Amino acid sequence: MKTNKILISKNINKSNFIILFHLILIVGQFSFGQNFPNIGLNNQDKLIRLPEAFIIETQIDPETYILGPGDKIGLSIITSSNMAYILTIIPSGALWIPDIGPIHISGNNIPDAEIKVAKYIHENRFKTADISLVLLNIRQFKIQVIGAVNSPGFINVSSIERLTDAIRKLGGLHKLADEDNISIQRVNSGEFNCSLKSYQLNGDLANNPILKEGDVIRVAYNSEYSEELKASITHKQSLVFVTGFVLRPSGHKFLPGYSVNDYIAMSGGATDFGSLKNLSINRNGELLSMENLNYLEPGDEINIPGNMKYRLLGNMSVLQTITAMMTLYLTYQAAIN
Repeated sequence: MKTNKILISKNINKSNFIILFHLILIVGQFSFGQNFPNIGLNNQDKLIRLPEAFIIETQIDPETYILGPGDKIGLSIITSSNMAYILTIIPSGALWIPDIGPIHISGNNIPDAEIKVAKYIHENRFKTADISLVLLNIRQFKIQVIGAVNSPGFINVSSIERLTDAIRKLGGLHKLADEDNISIQRVNSGEFNCSLKSYQLNGDLANNPILKEGDVIRVAYNSEYSEELKASITHKQSLVFVTGFVLRPSGHKFLPGYSVNDYIAMSGGATDFGSLKNLSINRNGELLSMENLNYLEPGDEINIPGNMKYRLLGNMSVLQTITAMMTLYLTYQAAIN
């Protein structure tokens, strides 16, 4: 009887603990849900999610980092109640603070932005609040790269990426690029030159600067090829095809200044049965010889025909050829004997 009472008592205590635990969970979920607006989340979110997959070469200096549209900001307002917000600087350069309003902070470093935001909050809502502002994540923006890169155009870069990062994203330098003649046109700062060759030699970061909004990068071609390249540059996207007796017949992206041999090399080179001497270029249904070719165009087809060896022996190997000849010889000997 005594044992049964002990068991009943234990079961009651266990049931009470389970009920209390579930009550705590319900209250906790309700309280957390009520705080979602303060931290910039909606009721569908369970955790604060930030795209933190950025890689930096060193920690960011708040004094030198200049804020801009797209930067993710953490804002803490401590009064009689604590409020925390995850905010993004909007395209106009302002930070929109819920229930208070927008304040322009683009172009300021982090300490100056914090002072500016604190003054705005004190004047418009909370006169004695403690304000903290931090950078949570870095922005991205578009820049233009033109000239001697393999895929010139617009690309997305972050506010901590450098010249070499932009060129890498565009497939690298063109083989005829002038590494010592790269210019960057910067808003409100004019134009300055960089040498990636010097950067490669001595690691001078002045020749590999951090990029900013509005930058236009121009990579020059080597002057000795400039006239020929100007004639062949086009915005057409058709491939250059390599067919016939090459290791990997396929189409290749058109690159101004690249020769017939360059495209053949991209296809692995000619096979043992290919004749480079008799290759032909097919352009819009017209056959061109190497003597009549000034430069390649998008859509051209380079055809490598079979050589004399192929025409005589076909796909037979040397061993197969010798075996066939020996078979004929032995047959002939057997016939005459």
